[in-house]
Amino acid sequence: MGDTTAIAWTHATANFWLGCQKVSPGCEHCYAEHDTPVRVHRAKGLELWGPPKTTERHRTKGAWKDVPALDRAAAREGVRRRLFVSSLADIFEDHPMVAPWRAEALALLASCTSLDVQLLTKRPEHIRAMVPPSWLTSWPSHIWIGTTVEDQKRAVERIPHLLAVPAAVRFMSMEPLLEAVDLTRLSYGGATLNALTGHIVGPDDMTPERVSWVIVGGESGPGARPFDLAWARSIVAQCREAGVPVFMKQAGDHPMLDGERVRFGAHHGAGRNEWPEDLRVQEFPR
Repeated sequence: MGDTTAIAWTHATANFWLGCQKVSPGCEHCYAEHDTPVRVHRAKGLELWGPPKTTERHRTKGAWKDVPALDRAAAREGVRRRLFVSSLADIFEDHPMVAPWRAEALALLASCTSLDVQLLTKRPEHIRAMVPPSWLTSWPSHIWIGTTVEDQKRAVERIPHLLAVPAAVRFMSMEPLLEAVDLTRLSYGGATLNALTGHIVGPDDMTPERVSWVIVGGESGPGARPFDLAWARSIVAQCREAGVPVFMKQAGDHPMLDGERVRFGAHHGAGRNEWPEDLRVQEFPR
């Protein structure tokens, strides 16, 4: 477990297991695949990245005791701590090894009510079937649920599944953002949905929910793909128009502005004071 983290939108990270399988373009340069714990296990002959038929997942030890300890500390201090779960895995991956671990982890997280637990997945279509049935009628208010949206195709595919989850906080991580994305006009069951306002143009009997928080950022690391700051500006503007909190995390290692590559001094382009003023926004759900 990471008691401190470079991820600006959370306080700590926890991984109940390690490993995953790439599912979309945003996974191409996955940082987790090359993170130290994963590399250590690969050196031991345990391949953790790839399809279930040919790879394993590794159950960790520390998170199971560290997460309750963090919850107790937050309760003693009278503060809330944000905890990002599965930064080196996907808690809703359909891998047979992790099914019992997931059930155990979700039960543990449900009891940690002094934490704001942030679950982020690239597989939102699995959420409703993989959480405890009781959550679908009484979702734990401290469990946030999010999905990654790196392009327009993934917005159309994933956001409807996210909106079908009855969580108090539904969020999107648009990192790495790979192209311009319009969140205000998504195909939704034969209608057109604005994911930020919940407004729908189509059948009258459809009453969708809305996204309550958006994170946006550019790709970092070797081979980082271009991140046009105009794309981020569009997302910020869309969120502003809808009254949805937005968090600009970083410009990444290949930021572009007006067709030219930009050089920022801060690591991974995360220096807020270097960005155009309209992008210096780091809000959280209200």
